Amino acid sequence: MKIQLLLFSLFIVATTLSMAQDLPSEVKITEDGRLVSGGNPTEGFYNPADVHKLEITLAESNWFQLLDGTNGPNGTPAQTLIGTLTFNDALVLDSVLISIKGQTSDRQNNSEKKSFKIEIDEIIDQDLMGYDNLNLNCAFQDHSSMREVLYYDISRSFSPALKGSFADLYINGQYWGPYNNIQQIEGRYIKEWFTDNEGTRWRAVRPDGINNGPGGPGGIFGTGVSTLNYNGPDSTDYNENYTLKKTEKENPWEDLIEVCDVLNNTPIEDLYDELKHSLDIDRTLWFLAQESVFVDDDSYIYKGGMDYYVYWDHATDRIIPMEVDGNSVLASNHITWDPFYHEDDSDFPLLNRLLQNNVVRQRYLAHIRTILNLYFTTEKVNERIDEFASILDQRVQDDPKKIYSYSQFLNGVEDLKDLIATRIDFLSDHDEINRQGVVITDLQMETSAGIGMHPQSEEELQIRVKVDGNQQDVILYYGVGLDGVFDRIEMYDDGLHGDEVANDNIYGARIPGFLPGNFVRYYVEAIKDDAYSTASYFPVGAQHDVFIYQVQQAVVSTGDVVINEFMADNTNSQVDNADEYDDWLELYNKGSESVDLTGYYLSDDEGDIFKWQFPDNTTIEPDGYLIVWTDNDEDQSTLQDLHANFRLSADGEVIILTNSDDEIIEQVTFEEQQEDLSFARMPNGTGDFQISEPTFNANNGGTTHTFDVALSNALFVYPNPASDFIKLNLGNKTSSTYHFSMVNSTGQQLMNATIDDFNNSIDISPLSNGIYFVELYDSVSNVSYKQKIVLMR
Repeated sequence: MKIQLLLFSLFIVATTLSMAQDLPSEVKITEDGRLVSGGNPTEGFYNPADVHKLEITLAESNWFQLLDGTNGPNGTPAQTLIGTLTFNDALVLDSVLISIKGQTSDRQNNSEKKSFKIEIDEIIDQDLMGYDNLNLNCAFQDHSSMREVLYYDISRSFSPALKGSFADLYINGQYWGPYNNIQQIEGRYIKEWFTDNEGTRWRAVRPDGINNGPGGPGGIFGTGVSTLNYNGPDSTDYNENYTLKKTEKENPWEDLIEVCDVLNNTPIEDLYDELKHSLDIDRTLWFLAQESVFVDDDSYIYKGGMDYYVYWDHATDRIIPMEVDGNSVLASNHITWDPFYHEDDSDFPLLNRLLQNNVVRQRYLAHIRTILNLYFTTEKVNERIDEFASILDQRVQDDPKKIYSYSQFLNGVEDLKDLIATRIDFLSDHDEINRQGVVITDLQMETSAGIGMHPQSEEELQIRVKVDGNQQDVILYYGVGLDGVFDRIEMYDDGLHGDEVANDNIYGARIPGFLPGNFVRYYVEAIKDDAYSTASYFPVGAQHDVFIYQVQQAVVSTGDVVINEFMADNTNSQVDNADEYDDWLELYNKGSESVDLTGYYLSDDEGDIFKWQFPDNTTIEPDGYLIVWTDNDEDQSTLQDLHANFRLSADGEVIILTNSDDEIIEQVTFEEQQEDLSFARMPNGTGDFQISEPTFNANNGGTTHTFDVALSNALFVYPNPASDFIKLNLGNKTSSTYHFSMVNSTGQQLMNATIDDFNNSIDISPLSNGIYFVELYDSVSNVSYKQKIVLMR
């Protein structure tokens, strides 16, 4: 059997899922039906292409001496000053707090170009483009002046990471040069990556914990006590080593103690299955891979108990380590660090314990390969370095406070490229990384409704993949919800698991059924039959990049009342009873008897199909129409004019009609709409939806017509299967022009045009692989023609 790659319906998945629940801004639904965390271009305040001007104004003439201070028992302590922040010569924020930040960049940096922290909302409730605090780093020990920004810019593609850009800093009117403008871990950051901000955040090592000598508890970096080590069951043995930054829980320490206990005390062979419920193992491995690839010596893998955050995620009830300090990445003296640095040291359990488990080890190695193949290539990184260098070049020349000369900057940029090339070569040649796993392709999903369709209530989903390369195991992982733990199912090539034929390298398994509205994520792992059990994944970014679908409510194809027409972008077409141009929806009764709509509902949310209820005793007469204004303004409702509690989106969404037995009898998914045009059934009441001139409260284009299947034989579409274009041939032309449309298997119109010359090819390259229907409609004779085609590249 030829398995073709059928990804989800482009619009239904991308639109329906994203509108069903507000996703964090760094999480998206792709057009081919994947849930992806990370990889979004950085926009807004931290867009690297936008260099903002930040001017600090301080009243004290000796402000630098007050901020800098002298650290030591007899010295003057550093101070925090109150000043004014002006943003881009326009926005003025009063009463902000200014202080010098950092340790190495302060104590070992003898210049005036220090790193600064600006607290915007500490005194006054205010923010700057949504952010409460600014970190302006001076790039000490970085001749290229860009390493930290580059680090976050790349790693945000595969792991939760901060944003970074550049800023021009002025203090009391004097230019202080360019700075690395780095986001801080705070509530805004958490909400960008996670479902909610109700979790717990710790920073490893209390501020006074770093003062212990090398022989004291935790050494100078907290190693062995704040490295997710098990310090015992008493929380006092943890709150001395972790700084609690934020929590909503009465006893947050129990979550930290639990993960430390399981991580350190579970037998290695059981560690993955036991630990996955309290630690997000996959995010942890991406975190470790991120620090290792970039040889970050301000990190868990080097310092252990310092310069990383621990986050307990409320939505998944799991701990996640997070990167926080990237100003020391890609140092020349660490460029040949082994990717298993500190794995033999029991003080580093995320390395020592996790990587002893071969299932986890192979997943970690697969993630490093993905980083090297997709994100950390010399071509991509050098292009980004050149972009940043062009931003910084003149600014470094003009910087009166620069720590390093312009010549050092130029050399530093080239040195950075050389270091990255050296790191890539070293990792690529590493014995455990330089391996080829098996290849997973041609993923196919199938339900009783057909290939590529979402399962309905409690219906299993058949998954098939093709695997090439001497595999020993193929595993399907699935998880319910937008985040959380995955379960695993073995996939088989035996002809008995929906894989059609035995021993053809096509593997099958079924995901269990779930109730309507549930989101289900899944991906595939294949283990090679070699000495290492090398792992491969599809998608390769699993688990931050996985396939996703939503279980559908079963649609009952009965009833005479249908959604017949609607307008989602009404600007100058039809006014409601309040003389407002609001969006509207038209129902039509195609039956011969009146229908009482008591107990019926309308909704634009598959997660809440009972969103708006029709008033009791609302009726629709046979061959009659009923208008509902979808303007989220129920206060304007009268007995004659109905107003629903939701609005239609002109960008596209779903409309659901539910009957009094709580059954969905109509579900219409639509794409982007055009201003003052409606989306109407053509022919009226029974046809597919087409963009048309509105026929408000009236028949859509004339007499109702029932589609005659025999007429399909008159339309010939070729080539079929098609790839990028099709041609049409109509055997019995009755008109000079025809309305052409491409419709997917759910009835959603994806293309439409007017055809007057059948000699021309029609470009269908924007459409994804799948099954479609080509439709021609002759408005003169009111006749439709339809043919099915397969799009396969």
